[in-house]
Amino acid sequence: MLPIKYIKCWELVFLRGYERLFGAIEEKFMAYGQEESFFIVNEPLDESRKPDACNGSHICLKAKTREQVNAFYKASMDCGAKDGGEPGIRKHYAKDYYAAFIYDPDGHKIEVLARV
Repeated sequence: MLPIKYIKCWELVFLRGYERLFGAIEEKFMAYGQEESFFIVNEPLDESRKPDACNGSHICLKAKTREQVNAFYKASMDCGAKDGGEPGIRKHYAKDYYAAFIYDPDGHKIEVLARV
């Protein structure tokens, strides 16, 4: 069972007018926002750390091209971000899902996605 604070967070997001895109309490995460530019609220991604605003969130931003995804990833790595997944096709999401994942210095998980 999820901690009450996660359930309350999801309720607040819903009340703000965001519709759930995918995920469920049973899956321990939910995604809200517009298609392909969304954020995810989930149980902590790093179980060695206590839950906080950075450990249990995932932000996805839409890019137009592979080059933009690649540039985001390179700039992030150059600025000290932690690798969360190099740029590439994510076939387990969709055959045209080209994305990169990083953790910023505060621990936020950020994804940049282009449909190619």
